[in-house]
Amino acid sequence: MTVPDRERRPGAVRSVWARGRSVWVRPGHLPAAVAAGVLVGAATLGAGWPFLRHSPTLAVVNIVVAGGLTAAGVLGISSAPLRRCGVALAGSGLAWLATWVMSWNAGPAPLVGIIGNCVFYILFGLALLGYPDGRLSGRADRLVIALAVLDLGPLMAASVLTSKADWNGYAPDAWWPGWQADRSVFEAISSAYQVINPLLGCAFAVLLIRRVRQLRGPERAAAPLVLGAVAVALVAVALLAPPISVADLDGVLRGLAAQSVIVAVFPVVLVIAAGRRALGVLTAADRVLRLADPATVRSVRDALRTVLGDPGVEVFFWLPDLAGYVDVDGRPVDLAAAARPPARWTREVRTRDGSRLAVVTGDPALEQYGAFTHAALRAGRLALENAQLQVAVRARLVEAHGAHRREAGARAAQRLRMARDLEDGMRRRLMDLVLVAARAEAGDPAQARVVLRQLHDGLLAANKEVRDLGRDLERGLRAEATPGIAPAGPDWAAAPETAPETAGGT
Repeated sequence: MTVPDRERRPGAVRSVWARGRSVWVRPGHLPAAVAAGVLVGAATLGAGWPFLRHSPTLAVVNIVVAGGLTAAGVLGISSAPLRRCGVALAGSGLAWLATWVMSWNAGPAPLVGIIGNCVFYILFGLALLGYPDGRLSGRADRLVIALAVLDLGPLMAASVLTSKADWNGYAPDAWWPGWQADRSVFEAISSAYQVINPLLGCAFAVLLIRRVRQLRGPERAAAPLVLGAVAVALVAVALLAPPISVADLDGVLRGLAAQSVIVAVFPVVLVIAAGRRALGVLTAADRVLRLADPATVRSVRDALRTVLGDPGVEVFFWLPDLAGYVDVDGRPVDLAAAARPPARWTREVRTRDGSRLAVVTGDPALEQYGAFTHAALRAGRLALENAQLQVAVRARLVEAHGAHRREAGARAAQRLRMARDLEDGMRRRLMDLVLVAARAEAGDPAQARVVLRQLHDGLLAANKEVRDLGRDLERGLRAEATPGIAPAGPDWAAAPETAPETAGGT
């Protein structure tokens, strides 16, 4: 069964020229993202002015962290596949801004800074584990996020309620809800954080590595740089984080400054990854042509698998003579299964004159990379045309082999019937002879001669039947050995993979 025409099944197979969603944002949103990043970066400088004015380098780093995360989030929000991740990134940029409010060390500023820092790591973790589509991939991700929320939510609230502002390094007159202040409880919570935070950091790193291995599509080339660098950074932040029980504000802010230097890795690698994506789009066509040279059936498929970053990509060729699609081995396929859940990414490739050429399927994640897949399939069109000629030869071999197998099956059934007829005939003949011999035991000599004559004639007739059936079987075996029919075997479809020249030199 082949894919029905698009007129009968709209949307079952999308053309390679159809526009799909893309993770690459539109250039028109770039000014808004830059403006938001500059605004949040400037606000971060103002929030941390009491401390950052003495260190221009740290000021630049924190402007990059808050502004870069906010700008990346705004860009992500403008693209449907990245929207969830973009919201988390933009929120983490604003939370980093709020974190530096604590440097004013007066009124509710320290408490605002603590809340901002906790919210930052929760949103940052959500953005990382959901990168790039904003969806957590499994129970382990949800469990670690839930533990992080408990760690930075109720446990942090307990540390505030059981302490005083100066125990945390802030001014004694700062507003602090330490209604259940207890030094021993507070120190126990501070010690617990020294164990919990490194464990959470390592758990995040492990999940990020797993996330990289699960990615499909062109993001598989860019994401390892982002997630790998940040995984190391998160472990470093967790290990270097100072205890919440410190002597003065300088100790708190020095720890925050160290975190900012490490967290600044993310905006930098995010920019590098964006550049790699853009470069991937520009070079997709060239890589497909280079990897598919010479253009054989399997080299074209393998080139698309490599460039699209999906080892599960399959190519099915349209053969007008068969009025259907075949796989790379020339076997007919049922592409209607692609429309049934779980649906696969499916694109139809047509020739320059609009004729059907092939259908390419892959991981559903490829749906997000419209510009990238469009460039790769457009470049592979000529190679697919060459490969189509090869797969047509393979399809003919498949058809011939199928006919041979059907004929061989019919002959085998005929021989089986002949063998059964022989067995039944011989059994009847022998039973008749047994009965004749039994009747002659009590007879006279004259009757015995008649019986022996009957036994002689019966044995001759049985011998003739066996001889005739043997000749028929011999003729069947000789017919099967006649040259010109390809024998069945594991390499029956192993047509030589050479790149035929298309008409007109195309």
